[in-house]
Amino acid sequence: MKKILFVLFVVVVTLSSCDYDWPLDNNQYPQKVYIVGAHEKILYKSLDLSYDKDTVIMSLGVSGSLPLSQDVMATICQDSAAVMKYNDRELSAEGRHFNFLSNNIYSIPSKNITVKAGNATGRFDIYVNPKSLECDSMYMMGLRIKSTSAYDIAEADTTVLVRFSLANKYSGQYYMDGRIKNLSNPNDSLNYVMPRYLSAIDDGKTIRMFHYRNEWNDGTPKNQDYRSSYTFKIKVNDDNTLSFSTFDKFNIIAGGGVYHPDMKIYELWYEYVDPSTGDHWKTEGYLYEERKTSDELRIVKDWIEEQRSK
Repeated sequence: MKKILFVLFVVVVTLSSCDYDWPLDNNQYPQKVYIVGAHEKILYKSLDLSYDKDTVIMSLGVSGSLPLSQDVMATICQDSAAVMKYNDRELSAEGRHFNFLSNNIYSIPSKNITVKAGNATGRFDIYVNPKSLECDSMYMMGLRIKSTSAYDIAEADTTVLVRFSLANKYSGQYYMDGRIKNLSNPNDSLNYVMPRYLSAIDDGKTIRMFHYRNEWNDGTPKNQDYRSSYTFKIKVNDDNTLSFSTFDKFNIIAGGGVYHPDMKIYELWYEYVDPSTGDHWKTEGYLYEERKTSDELRIVKDWIEEQRSK
């Protein structure tokens, strides 16, 4: 026991009597300047149509295990070539390609970003006018670090592609639970149970929906593009009632219903003329927002059944 205590005493005395360089006192890996999220190659940013100008928040970072000892300023610039390269290498020739944002649609107030000493990141904003974008177009911006006042630029995370999409509080992935009846032939009807993506359009209160067709996908033949003939718009009014209108050629005759904001469910009906047969049809049902868990989905299903039993 005495020998063990003596050894410990010698070790403590030895460590305390010299300048010991603790590993954690130094950076454990090189300090590099990078765009936060660039390792994912594409950042997905939503633009809310409720605003005339929406703000996309971006960040620059400096790697390292220790806080910065000095301010670091980096300059960013657009990298349009990165978007063109993505279109050429990743997308088919028949599919839609990403468009650039024109100069009158967006602005970057400051392209010089400072990461303050003691911090790890510095923020910069992109202002975009969402109402200037088209619902069916795809938009992307390439951003690159041009220069930095200190440290090297991280080679792998120098450039990032920012993909923009339109949204509002009523858009997103939904599911239809309803029925379609042929008013020209009462014995003809079918269940309407199908996922529906509601696209934000026009403003903060309007969405676009496909009727009983799959959304247009990249690379599909033009004669299977149902946007003109099978799509319509739903506007949620101030009192949560619904107004219907055609998107292009869909012959919608009437429609109505109510949006339940507490449940995020559209209770709706609409009448239309089938463009292929000329028959008069009526759709009735519920559009409910996608749920994350089976328990949440069960609550929705129970609520719908309760409404139908009234």
